[in-house]
Amino acid sequence: MTAWEVKDYLSDLTCWGEEEEEKILALCKSSLNEIESMLKADADRSDARISAAAAAKAYYKLSIKRSSSSETDGITSFKAGDVSITQNSTGNSSKILDKAEKLYHEALQVLIPLCQDNGFAFENVKIKVML
Repeated sequence: MTAWEVKDYLSDLTCWGEEEEEKILALCKSSLNEIESMLKADADRSDARISAAAAAKAYYKLSIKRSSSSETDGITSFKAGDVSITQNSTGNSSKILDKAEKLYHEALQVLIPLCQDNGFAFENVKIKVML
C-alpha cells in the first residue's frame, strides 16, 4: 500500500483544492503509517482493507480539522477563471464529522482480522483465601 492509493480512496470521500495537495498526501501518509502499525507481521500489506481504513482515518482527521477551523464559515474557496465558488456551512460540519467517525470505526471493524492482538487475559487463576 502507498499513500497515493490511500489518497485515491480519500478522493472518493471528499474533495480538496490544488493548494491542499501536499497536505492531503502528508495526511494520507501519516494515516497509513498509523494503520500499518496496528497490523500483524504476516498481514498481507496489499489488502485493500488497509487502504480503505487509512483513507477513512485520513477523512476523519480532515473532518476534524475542517470542523474546528474558522474557515468553515462562508466562502472557503474562490476561483476567477471558469468561475468556481466553494462554500461550507457550519451546520453540516457536525453531521460530516459524525459520519466520518462512523466510517472510520466501520473500517477498523473490517480490518480486525489483519491486526495484532494487544489484549491480555488471565487464565487459570487460582485464588487462595486466607482467614
